[in-house]
Amino acid sequence: MNFLQRHLFSSQTQMHILKPIILIYLIIPSLLMAQSVGKWRAGSAYSLEGKVYTLSCFISGPDDEWTYDEKVNVLNQLNETHAWLKKQASAYQIKLTFEGGNFGLEKDIKLKKIERGTASGNERTDLVSEVFKKIGYKSPLDYYDWVKENTKSKNTHVILFAKGKGNGYAMPSSTEMNKKLYFTEGAILYEKYLGNEPLASSSIAHEILHLYGAWDLYKTYAQPKSREDKAKKIYPNSIMLRTSYDFDELEVDELTAWLIGWNKSPKSSFEWFRPSDTPAE
Repeated sequence: MNFLQRHLFSSQTQMHILKPIILIYLIIPSLLMAQSVGKWRAGSAYSLEGKVYTLSCFISGPDDEWTYDEKVNVLNQLNETHAWLKKQASAYQIKLTFEGGNFGLEKDIKLKKIERGTASGNERTDLVSEVFKKIGYKSPLDYYDWVKENTKSKNTHVILFAKGKGNGYAMPSSTEMNKKLYFTEGAILYEKYLGNEPLASSSIAHEILHLYGAWDLYKTYAQPKSREDKAKKIYPNSIMLRTSYDFDELEVDELTAWLIGWNKSPKSSFEWFRPSDTPAE
């Protein structure tokens, strides 16, 4: 069994080897989606329903390294995230399950430099491609083909867990991006935030939802404070507005549910929260 075939983590944190399964990948027609997706939802994270394959990878720079116990704790957080997303999907009568694999559990995937997210909107977006080269895939499409041929999942995303501090961010694909480099979508989450607080499991869920179409509802480079203020009144517990160390405080609000395809009853007010194409004031 070569390194590419080793998948040491499942959604139940059990060691297993995936048996070959023939899978016919079905593209869901855009007419069935809850929103007009435009150039987005053009990659591997197309629909957050059914069985979804999460590949987690532990990365670090030249001068630091994860301990095994730290990795196990993070994988437990990922399990917690999956359980919460499944529960939220069930509230919208959406069936959602997860399976998955891991690279870097025994030995970190080493990069020359770890990108440190700063919420600027200018973060590097090709990290998934670089990590795949490190672990032996020719391209993100090579990995995606493996998922289609060997799992029962129609959708997949990658979570990069980075040693050290930073603000996590999602790396979605679009029709305007190079398919060979960006088709497999992912997010990077850091061991700690820039303020040195430990990673909250809800941040993992927040970034996963971005990959499936969710918008930020707090003030960002693309969202003015006026939208954040309105979101606080309408969706005070939205995971896209805030994160928490207590999942019970949070929910997938009706707007976010519409964006990711769970809510089939859009409201005219939803469009007001669409992020700006130019930096917000």
